[in-house]
Amino acid sequence: MFAATLTLTIAGNARVLNRVNQDSYGSEYQYSDALQSISMKIRHSLDNPDADGISSKRHNVFVEHIVFPTPTAAMQKSTATVTMRHGKYDNPTSAADLFKALAVLLAASSSLMVTELVAGVN
Repeated sequence: MFAATLTLTIAGNARVLNRVNQDSYGSEYQYSDALQSISMKIRHSLDNPDADGISSKRHNVFVEHIVFPTPTAAMQKSTATVTMRHGKYDNPTSAADLFKALAVLLAASSSLMVTELVAGVN
C-alpha cells in the first residue's frame, strides 16, 4: 500500500494529495483548494486474453487537474495516464524495468520531450 499522502508537483508547485479511498484493487488521492482540484487514481486489474491467448495484469495511474474558472478565465482541465502491463504469470520486474527506462528518457529530456508530445510532435 502506498503512503496516506503523495506529493505531486505541477509547474513547480508541490501539492500534497490525501488518500480518500483504498481497497484491494487500488487507491484514490485528492487535493483541493479555492483555485484547483487534483485527483489521482491507482487501479490494478486483469485483462482478458489478447489474440495471443495471454492474460495481462494492468496497472493504471490516472491524474486529473482542474483549475477552477474565474471571472476572467475559463476552467482548465488536464489529465495524464500511465499504464503498465505484463503477462499474468510473468515476473513484473521486466515491466517495471521497461517503465523506468521510459521515465528516465522523459526526465533526461528536461521535459522538452513531454512538451513536444503534448504539442503533437512525433
